[in-house]
Amino acid sequence: MRSEHPWKQRKTTLTALAAIFLPFFAGETSAGGRPLAPGDGELIVSAIRTTADERYDANGTKQWKPRYTKYEIAPYAEYGLTEWLTLVGEIAWASEKTDFFGIEFEDRGFTRLKAGGRVALGTWNDAHFSVQPLATLHLAGDTNDPAATGSGDIDTELALIVAQNDTLLGIDIFTVQEVGYRYRDRDRPDEVRADITLGLKPWPGIMLLAKSLNTVATRPTPAGQSFQSGKVALSLVYDITSDCALEAGIERSVFGRNAIVEDGLRLAVWYRF
Repeated sequence: MRSEHPWKQRKTTLTALAAIFLPFFAGETSAGGRPLAPGDGELIVSAIRTTADERYDANGTKQWKPRYTKYEIAPYAEYGLTEWLTLVGEIAWASEKTDFFGIEFEDRGFTRLKAGGRVALGTWNDAHFSVQPLATLHLAGDTNDPAATGSGDIDTELALIVAQNDTLLGIDIFTVQEVGYRYRDRDRPDEVRADITLGLKPWPGIMLLAKSLNTVATRPTPAGQSFQSGKVALSLVYDITSDCALEAGIERSVFGRNAIVEDGLRLAVWYRF
C-alpha cells in the first residue's frame, strides 16, 4: 500500500496559470492544436521517469521529502473524424515508489483514462482557434495530489487553444497557447490551466520544443491546503521516417506551493497514420 504524503501548510493561491500536454507534429512545422484531416491519425507512446526528493511548502520554500520515483507509460492518440473534429484519447500505467528511511512503499497499475475531442472554431489574423473538451477517469489514487484524488474520481475540462505559425530569421516556428478550466468532483478543488509552447524546426527532420507548464487550484482543499506548480520542459523530436519520429526531453519544476519538486526524463515514439 502506498504511503501518504503530508500537506500541512495553508495558503490561498491568487494566480491562475496551468499546463496541459499537447501533441506536436514532427513531420511538418505546424502548430499543435490544429485539427487533423479526416482519416488521419497519430499515436504517441511516452515513457517518463520522474524523481523528487524535495517539495514546496505553502510559502513556496523547498523542503526535504522522502525520495519519490515514478515510471509512467502513456499512449496518446488522435484521429481526424471530420474537418472540424479531432478525437483524442489517452491511457496511462505507472509505477510509483517512495523510500522513507529505507522502507519502500510501492504502487503500480493503470492510473487514468482520458477521452475527448478538439473542435475547430476557425482562423483569425493567421491564428487558429479551437476548443477541447476532455474527461478523465482516475483509475488509482495520486500520492502527490493535495486534493487526494482517488480511484473513480472524474475530471472534466474545457480548454481554448490558439495556434499560430510564423518565421523567424528564416526558421519555421509555431506557438501554441492554451487556457483551460478543470472541474473535479468529490469536493476536490477545481483547477485553472494554461500552457505556452514554442516550437521551431532549425533543420529538416528536427524539431525543438520549449514549454512553460503551470497549474493552480481555484480554492484550498477542505484541509486548507492550496496547490500551485510551474514547470519548464525542453525536448527534441527527430524524424526517423515520414511516418515515425523519436522524442527525448527533460522537465523541471521551477516554482510551486504544496507541490513536489519534480525532475523528469521523457522518451516517446510518434507514429502518424
